[in-house]
Order: sequence, then C-alpha cells, then structure tokens
Amino acid sequence: MGYVINVIKKILDSIGAIHHIQLNANKHQEIIEWIPFKKLENITYLTKGGFGTAYKAKWLDGPIYSWNYEVKNWIRINVENVCLKSLDNSTNKINFLQEINNQLKFRGKNVIATYGITKNPSENEYMMVMNYAEYGSLRNLLNNKFEKLTWKKKYNILSEVVIGLTNIHEMGLMHKDFHPGNIVNQTISLSCITDFGLCKPVSENDPEKIYGIIPYMAPETLSRGEYTQASDIYSFGMVMLEVLTSYPPHYNIPHDVNLVIKIREGLKPEIKCEIPQFLKEIMEKCWNFEPLNRPTAKELKSQLEKYLSNDNKIRKQVNKQINVANKSNKNFIQYDPNVKHSEAIYTSRHLPFVKSKKFETHKTKQWDFEIPDDIILTSYPPHYNIPHDVNLVIKIREGLKPEIKCEIPQFLKEIMEKCWNFEPLNRPTAKELKSQLEKYLSNDNKIRKQVNKQINVANKSNKNFIQYDPNVKHSEAIYTSRHLPFVKSKKFETHKTKQWDFEIPDDIIEEVEENEIQEN
Repeated sequence: MGYVINVIKKILDSIGAIHHIQLNANKHQEIIEWIPFKKLENITYLTKGGFGTAYKAKWLDGPIYSWNYEVKNWIRINVENVCLKSLDNSTNKINFLQEINNQLKFRGKNVIATYGITKNPSENEYMMVMNYAEYGSLRNLLNNKFEKLTWKKKYNILSEVVIGLTNIHEMGLMHKDFHPGNIVNQTISLSCITDFGLCKPVSENDPEKIYGIIPYMAPETLSRGEYTQASDIYSFGMVMLEVLTSYPPHYNIPHDVNLVIKIREGLKPEIKCEIPQFLKEIMEKCWNFEPLNRPTAKELKSQLEKYLSNDNKIRKQVNKQINVANKSNKNFIQYDPNVKHSEAIYTSRHLPFVKSKKFETHKTKQWDFEIPDDIILTSYPPHYNIPHDVNLVIKIREGLKPEIKCEIPQFLKEIMEKCWNFEPLNRPTAKELKSQLEKYLSNDNKIRKQVNKQINVANKSNKNFIQYDPNVKHSEAIYTSRHLPFVKSKKFETHKTKQWDFEIPDDIIEEVEENEIQEN
C-alpha cells in the first residue's frame, strides 16, 4: 500500500509542477501545449534510444513565438518540423511526466525545447513534442561531419554542452545518462542536452537499477551504483574524447562484464590522435578515478572560457598547441563506425550483470556480479561434524583439509585447493586469485566451453546432492569468532618437525608413580 501511495504522490507532484509552470508562464518559451495528433503530419522514424523512440514530424500549427497584445492571443510560427519522442513504456506515467517536468525546468538553457504533449491514438501512447535538431544527435554529427569540424568548432560544441550541464547541476540535479546520443545539434556547433528520463536530484539513487552505456559510466557507478554530479563529469570527459578525436571510448572491445571490471580498476580509453594540450588536460581531469578530484561543471565552464581570453600570451599558447596537433594529425584517419566491435553497445540499457553493493576501498579492487546459481560450491562449512577444540587445532596444524561434499567444477576446485596449501608462500595472492577468477569470465570460446563442460559434469554428479542442514552440525562446532586460550602461539621452525605448544588443561595430565619418573 505504501508503494502505491508513493506512486500516486509522484504522479501528482509531477502534474502539479507542470501545472504550476503553466500558471506562471510569462514567456512563450514557458508554454507547454496539448497538441492534437491530427495536427502532426509526415511522421517518420528517426532513431531508437535506450528508453524511447524518436520520430520527425511536421506540426501544422507550429510553436508559439510571441504575444499579440491587440487580439490578446499568441502568435504562431506556422508549419515547423518537430521531434516526437515516445517512451518505451509510456504507461509508466511517473517517468513520462518527470521527463517533461525536467525538460521544462531547463528551457532556454542549452537544453532542447519541449513544445507540448500529444497522444498517438493508434498506439495509445503519449509523446513529447520537441524542437527538431537539424543535425541530429552529436554522435551522428561526428560520424557524418567530423572533417568539417575545426578545433574552434569542437571547442564551441564542448562549451555549449558544459553550459547546459552547469545549469542542470546548479539546480541540484544530475543527468545520469550523459553521452553523445543524448546531445543534439541545432547547427554544426550549437549543441543542446536532451533525454532527461533518468535525471534525478543528487539525493536520489537506486543502486539496484544501473542503466547507461558502459564506456561513459564512472568507476564509482559501476562499483557501487553511485550516481553523482561527478559521475556526469566523468561522462563529459568521454564526450570530450569523442568530439576531439571522432572515436568513441572503447569502440574496439566488447562492452561486457570484463570492461566493467577494467573500468573499475582505472582503465582509460585510447586517445587516437594528438589533442591540443589545454583540452587534453581538461579531459583527463574529468577522467580522474576519484570523484572528488574531478572538476565541477562550473569549474569546467570557467576553464574552457579561459582559453577564449584576449590575453595575447594565452592566445599564442593555444595557437601553438593547435599547430602542434595539426602537424601531428596530418595522416590521421577518423573513426569509421564499421570498425566498431560487434559487442560494443552505444545505446543506454539496464545492466543486470552489474549488481551494486557498497565496497570499502578502491585498493581492494572488490566487485560483485550476479553469478549463476549453479556456481554456488557446496553449502557445507568446513569441519561442521566434529568439535572445534584442541584436537582440531592439532589436526589442522598437521595438514588436515575439510571434506568436499559434492562435485565442484574443476576450475573452481583447483583455485580453492591452491588457497588451502599448507605452505603460505605457495598460496596465491589476492591479485593472483582475482586474475584467475577473471580468466573464467573470458569471452574466449575455448575457455567458455571448458567452463560449461565442467559445470555440466558437476551438475550431473550432484543430481542427488543433499545440501547442508544446520541441524546436523556438531554441538561443539563453533562458527563465531572467539579467543582461543588453549592455543599459545610461538614461532615454529618447520612443518616437518610437527612442533606446537598448548596450554594443556591440568586435568588431562596423568598421574604417574614417583619411581616411574625416576626411571625416565
């Protein structure tokens, strides 16, 4: 019931926010209209993103552009091309209303304009009616017009995007799905941010629902499900790479769990051409592994503006760096989408194989994936059926290993038994363990076949396996940490000597005759 109430509240809040904007609209940019679907013609498919589909259409009435004081009515542009966006599931009215609400908040702030809402009666779906960007998405522009982009035009694109991102962040929000597919171009260098379906206040995070395009996602998002404004900055750094070089990040490798692991470890994309040093430095600051070490959007805006200075010293420095880059890039080959890896995915999607949990530090390089259930090993704790006393201590010191109660895939069994090695120096390090486990997440067909074969053997062998029942645990098998007074630790020379030292309870000492002692 609480969930239902929250859903209703969110819908009402969104409707209320839109209604409030309407009542207080003083400018034509602030008006949002109900647009009859019959007023839209020549509807053609444009593209499908992670959460919706975009169409081009001709709006017969056209948007409002000013107020006629004589007739007391709005004046329209007449026929205009518009973009229609339908959400994949517009029955989810919360997301639909939320996106409209967010679009309205940023109107005129380097964000694509929203004119109104319509409903497609044949599909029974609501659609947003937005300004049509003549050059399409930034990604399309880079694929089709990159050779026409001078360093100045690339700089202008980035400056416009940063202005839009600064406005979003100054309102206490974060975009959460920031990439060139969600940036559109009105002209070759006038860029606007769009697609606010995931845009949320900085206080809102749902770490169990991780969406996005892996190469544009910050390490902390992939590690902990943590979205922040600093995560948007990391994404902007990847947008910079694409604008400056034409190459999207990690275009030549699969966008899978292995890439997630590598980004978590600090992997950076390859820079395919020479970039003027002042832009390269800004870009690499955005890539910083530590969120707190990345610049804010406001700082980025200030850093970029600095290089538009009329200061002769700065201008000479910038021109020198541009000349160096141009000379180095004389034989540069721009990105060809046909060379993209077949498993490199540049549309936003839910990433179910990334299961976010809170990890302590980057140094531990910890991660968590949803491992298939059939890889759970035995369920049995070690030495569950015997007392955890001085006798067990002696046996473990002598090399006792626990019983393995079921068949385990060989690759996991080998790793496990290496960890059990009596000699500490023969056990793998944590780094080696990590490497060995990663190996079996490989896309190498030979390894995958080998792993699957071992899993099938184990499953077949364990057909009648009975899992561990805590009721069969020995009454003196203790699985809580405790002080062990009967273990008195001293340095032992070697395992071969089987040396140990215990505080033996007095009542275990056997009484002997005095003459026996003398004889010994």
